[in-house]
Amino acid sequence: MFDSKMLTSFVIKSSLCKYSNMKIGNEATYLLAPLNVSDLSSIIIEANAQDLKIVPVGGGSNILFGNVGNRVIILDAYLPEIFIVNDKIVTVSSNMKISSFIDKAMQHGLGGLEFISGIPAHIGGAIHMNAGAFEKCIFDYISWIEYVDLEGKLKKINRKDLEFGYRTTSIKGFIVKAAFILDRKTKEKILADKEDIISKRFERHPYDYPSLGSTFKNPKGKFAGQLIEECGLKGLQIGGAQISEKHANFIINKGSATFNDVTELIKIVQKTVKKQKGIELELEIKVIN
Repeated sequence: MFDSKMLTSFVIKSSLCKYSNMKIGNEATYLLAPLNVSDLSSIIIEANAQDLKIVPVGGGSNILFGNVGNRVIILDAYLPEIFIVNDKIVTVSSNMKISSFIDKAMQHGLGGLEFISGIPAHIGGAIHMNAGAFEKCIFDYISWIEYVDLEGKLKKINRKDLEFGYRTTSIKGFIVKAAFILDRKTKEKILADKEDIISKRFERHPYDYPSLGSTFKNPKGKFAGQLIEECGLKGLQIGGAQISEKHANFIINKGSATFNDVTELIKIVQKTVKKQKGIELELEIKVIN
C-alpha cells in the first residue's frame, strides 16, 4: 500500500473509463496525478519501493483498461503546461494536447505536425508511440526529450541517441517535455493543411463512436484494415463492441462495450487473419490487464 502521507494529495477517485477514449475501465487502487516533476519522481520511487508497476497515462487515446490490479496509474493532467518558442525550436510539456500544440505553434508561423491533426492524444503519448500518418512520423521533428526514468531520475536525451521505429521508441519512463524543430509556414498554409488532414480522417475513420484509433499495426507493405475486411470481419459485433463498418481496423464502443467484448473481437481478428492470410497482426493499442 502507498503509505506516504505526501502521496495522498495526488490520489484521484474516479473510474478509469474517464481516462480512455474507449470509455471502458473500472476504478483503480492507485490513480495518481502529480503536480510537478518532483512529485512524479517521488511517486515512481515509492512505487518501486512497493514493487508496483507504473502505467503513464496522457490523453488515453490508445489504452484499453481491464483489471489493472495494483498497478500505479499516473496521469499527466496536473503537471505544469509548458510552451516556449525560440526561433524554430518549440519546447512543450508532454501533457499538451496535439491539437493545442499545433494551434499554438501556428500563431508563431511554425508548422509541420499537421499530419497528426485530429489524433486525440497528448504530446507525450504521441512521442511514446512515434505517432505518424501520411508517410511522416513525429520523430521527424524531435530535437530532444526530457523524461523521468523507471527509477525516478530526470533525464534528457537527444534524438540521435534514441531508437525509434514504426509505433515504437526506446524510451522507458514518463516523458515530461520535448523540443521540436518545426518548419516556417504561413498561418494560412498551416490551417489549410490541418483542415485537409482532419477532413480526410473524418472521411475514413469512425468518429461517431468511442474508439482507440487503429487497433492493429499495419504489417509491412499491407494495411491491417484491408486484411480484416478481406477476411469478412467488418461489422462483426460482440456485446457493445463492433469492428467498425467504416474502417475495419477500428473497434468501436457502441454504448455498452466491456473489456471482454473488445478483447474477444481482438482474438477473433488475430486468429482469422492468421488462418486466412498467414499474417500475425500486432496490437497498436495498449491493453492493461
